[in-house]
Amino acid sequence: MLDEKTAKLILFSALDPVDTFWQGEVLRIGAVNTYQNIIKGSAYLNISDFTQIRNKVLRANVEYLKSEIIAANAQFISSEDFDWPLSCQDLSAPPIGLVIKGDRKLLTQLSNSISIVGSRRPTNYGLSVANQLATDACKQEIVVISGGAYGIDTAAHKATLMAGGKTLAVLAGGVNNLYPLENRQLFTKIAENGLLISEVMPSVKTMPARFLNRNRLIAALSKATVVVEAEFVSGSIRTARDAAEIFRPVFAIPGQISSKLSDGCHRLIAERIADIATSLDEILEVITPLQLR
Repeated sequence: MLDEKTAKLILFSALDPVDTFWQGEVLRIGAVNTYQNIIKGSAYLNISDFTQIRNKVLRANVEYLKSEIIAANAQFISSEDFDWPLSCQDLSAPPIGLVIKGDRKLLTQLSNSISIVGSRRPTNYGLSVANQLATDACKQEIVVISGGAYGIDTAAHKATLMAGGKTLAVLAGGVNNLYPLENRQLFTKIAENGLLISEVMPSVKTMPARFLNRNRLIAALSKATVVVEAEFVSGSIRTARDAAEIFRPVFAIPGQISSKLSDGCHRLIAERIADIATSLDEILEVITPLQLR
């Protein structure tokens, strides 16, 4: 008899992340019923790519899927697990499951977390701010979340590790297909001292569209999102909007008005999506309950 978590593993392996229809079906009728309806083949005939999806589901070998995850020294979690990050359920399209690698206990500490995101080509000013924010967060035992990309993401992860804190990287690909390749050593350290999270199977390669998919997870997993530097149109702006859509506080670091890498931050502030922040203390004043200050 197929249980919910096993059915979710099969669907997780066969469906693309952020397919709102299928994620909606799992929420509405459960993974087992969704799986059975796919196998029967009559309920979803109007879905354009249903034949390909059904074939993937039919070919899925549960033991092989489990062995692939184990071989990657990772674990598959779903909402059936006690430490499932409930904050993911705030998303309009919550993940069917997640593959995690590293310190699983970090999942229970996300009530005290911030995400630090920004440009892949930051200025020295941006790097300095990201380093300071992450270092200060560690002193407060706050988990630092980012996306493992070049620039601000890398600076936030590295500063956290240097300060002896805990950091979590949300990946755009599988845990066996780390991107960017130049950050492999960093990802190894994060897996040893923090946590890697992915919404795809370990062997799945990174694709451009998956960066936007993972941005919503960065927003959902953290209590607040801080944009350090960002161009007027950028992935970090998308992360900020994702956070605002699920009523998470958003902060933007102001910069020089002549700096293109501060255009995105100033845009968020002007559109009242983000509050201005110049220090961690200002952020904590907003996200920390009064009785805990």
